[in-house]
Amino acid sequence: SFGRCRKSRRGPSLSFAPRGPCAMRSWLVLCFLLPVEGDFNSWSLVLLEDALKEKGAACLDGSPPGYFIEKGWGSGEQKWIVHFLGSGWCLSLEDCLARSKTPLGSTKNYSHDPNETQKQKILEMGDGGVHGYLSNRSEVNPDFYNWNKVFALYCDGSSRNSEVEGAVAVGNESIYFRGHRILEATIASIKERMGRSQSATDFIVGGCSAGGLTVYLHLDYIRRLMPQHVRVVGLPQCGMFMDQPDYTGKPSYTPLYANIFNLMGMAKSPSLHQGCVEKYPQEPWKCFMAQYVMPFIQTPFFAVNSFYDSWQFQEMLHLPGDCAFQQKCNRDQRASQHNLRDIMVMNFTSSAKNQSYFLYSCVSHCQYMNLDYGWGAFS
Repeated sequence: SFGRCRKSRRGPSLSFAPRGPCAMRSWLVLCFLLPVEGDFNSWSLVLLEDALKEKGAACLDGSPPGYFIEKGWGSGEQKWIVHFLGSGWCLSLEDCLARSKTPLGSTKNYSHDPNETQKQKILEMGDGGVHGYLSNRSEVNPDFYNWNKVFALYCDGSSRNSEVEGAVAVGNESIYFRGHRILEATIASIKERMGRSQSATDFIVGGCSAGGLTVYLHLDYIRRLMPQHVRVVGLPQCGMFMDQPDYTGKPSYTPLYANIFNLMGMAKSPSLHQGCVEKYPQEPWKCFMAQYVMPFIQTPFFAVNSFYDSWQFQEMLHLPGDCAFQQKCNRDQRASQHNLRDIMVMNFTSSAKNQSYFLYSCVSHCQYMNLDYGWGAFS
């Protein structure tokens, strides 16, 4: 799916940056990688009810946060992966109230799921499901198949970064902005499970889309919460949402990020990266965007991202579908696409020396790491 583009290496990183006649061919390839049906009996649900009662860690609707876990065995018994589920953000009080009535804002459907329908759905399809680098099949995932795996549910709509003390009224109803507390409760629960053996060695912090942004925003904070003897690395996928206008030059998603930063009390989140805040004291909302946080991240990460990200094509650049996916673009639209690529590549190539990345030109979003076929081709 990379066409015939030349590979280029920069230090520890590998990027695909098409030029010349290859540039227009490669990004047109669409990746439709379908998950494979799996057996999820080895995965069990953990609801953090004590964290809700004692710490106020609450989903948008006030239900307890949670995760699914598959215990490791053999050589992977002391090794851990957490995958933070993604799926956008809510952008207004009304939007967040609507989201609170769905599995992206509540865990009620998980706690009352006698036939495990919701479990099957999320583990099959969420970010591609627990396939690929979360698979327990050695032929698919020889490196991590027997590791402890945590699939963290997403029910706060803020990439685990909101922090408002009381309930927030929306008409006659209430919602909660407690993303940071959910993050802390999730890591504390994982840390407790690690501590039972006192010999955990490795911890991969992964996620895609809004979950990928979670990794960028909180990786250093998670590193500080973990025992020093545990090796912590990040694996953010498609979480680099760029501060860029749409193809007509009008501000696009950036004002929305600034709005939800204030709406959700993110300035009060203890996991907000202080290095970034000190850099942008008049614009702290920038610290909710990966490109502004990335220069300050000290914990090693390996990022995976399309620099022709299909979600950003449509939602941020506002490109029509026939341009985003069929190359029927005018000059301004094409320039906007390449500007997205160039700004993204520039940000990654200027990251710290201990950071690595794999950028590709396939028009896609979250299409590799959590899918057996994609992970196999990638690895």
